[in-house]
Amino acid sequence: MRAYIEWIGRRGTVLMPLGILIGVAVQPLAHLLFPLLPLTVYVMLTIVLSRLDVERAIAHIRKPKVFIISLIYGFLLLPLAMSLIATALPLSPGLTAALVIYGTSPPNYAAAALAFLMGLDGALTVATIFAATALHPLITPIFTEFFVGEHIHLSATELGLRLAGLIGASVVSALALSNWLGPERRKAASTLFDSINVLIMVVFAIALMAGIPDRVIAQPLYALSLIALATGLHVGLNLLTVALFLVTGRDRAMTFGYAQAGRNIAVVMGVLGSAAPADAWLFFAMLQFPIYCLPMLLKPLYARLLQFRD
Repeated sequence: MRAYIEWIGRRGTVLMPLGILIGVAVQPLAHLLFPLLPLTVYVMLTIVLSRLDVERAIAHIRKPKVFIISLIYGFLLLPLAMSLIATALPLSPGLTAALVIYGTSPPNYAAAALAFLMGLDGALTVATIFAATALHPLITPIFTEFFVGEHIHLSATELGLRLAGLIGASVVSALALSNWLGPERRKAASTLFDSINVLIMVVFAIALMAGIPDRVIAQPLYALSLIALATGLHVGLNLLTVALFLVTGRDRAMTFGYAQAGRNIAVVMGVLGSAAPADAWLFFAMLQFPIYCLPMLLKPLYARLLQFRD
């Protein structure tokens, strides 16, 4: 059993794209799992936060200059730039809203699990996710209200409260899990956590594909353009962030780049539900292609680049 669990963790970057394929091919299963989306987000966030290495996180905070600069860059400057560009372009209201949400969301919670799997600084990724997630209920409602408020049928206050509720429940659960396990058992369970995250991400991807094939068949070129846009954003933000933070060290820069590129709009989309435009949901689904497929391509590259750590 243990060997099977470890195999899942080691093959995470290969198994995760299968979730998208299964969801597209087996629509009854996707529709069956769709109601579980909020639960999968809650479980992923709980596991990620429970893996927070407190001592290493404090070490980052004790020398906070680079860490704070990365937060300002990732959750003020980038969201502002993306929001201004999105609202200036002739895009549909739903896609504009999706891009604003994307720009103001924290790193994808899977980024922590994938950072551990790919040899990046997992503790730094989790610390970044923790800080960004704490800011999420404040930043996203402000930006959405200011830039796309008329396209989202939910007030900034209600959106902020819903985000805070889901995130707060995950934080409480993560603390309870960490205290119950203790430092030694938590460290020993790291492989199990990786495997659980992989399985949850597969379920999440399957559920998210509910109804998507019909939209793709109806608008194939538009769907492909959204995949291209999502992939371009993922790769472009990664490269831009690495270039800007390379002076802080290769390991740290690549960690920041990977974390900042894979924005997580799962929480906000989950609490928005039907209040989000249809195009926003389509973009959210297409966004999973780079999130799930790029790690499989990037893992060998990261392995080579991180042979000589700073």
